[in-house]
Amino acid sequence: MAPTKKSGKDERFEDQLERLEEIVASLEDETVGLEEALGLFEDGMKLAKSCRARLEEVENRVRQLLETEEGEEPATAPLEGDLTTDPEEEPVW
Repeated sequence: MAPTKKSGKDERFEDQLERLEEIVASLEDETVGLEEALGLFEDGMKLAKSCRARLEEVENRVRQLLETEEGEEPATAPLEGDLTTDPEEEPVW
């Protein structure tokens, strides 16, 4: 597997997500050796952490934009089928 050309904040979120999906597909391939699988797993964990951090940044920016001039918190509600409520329940789409 060739290393990504960019890393961290230089790479677009969508590109990181696509690379993460490629890593998962490679890990599901039974022909991948142990050492290569370990390297892929490490890369995947780094990408997942980076993607999560970027999503949190975006969420914080959206919250800031939604705040009113009086400093009130925006009215938010979880999305229907939000997986953060109970990971055992099947999502409602």
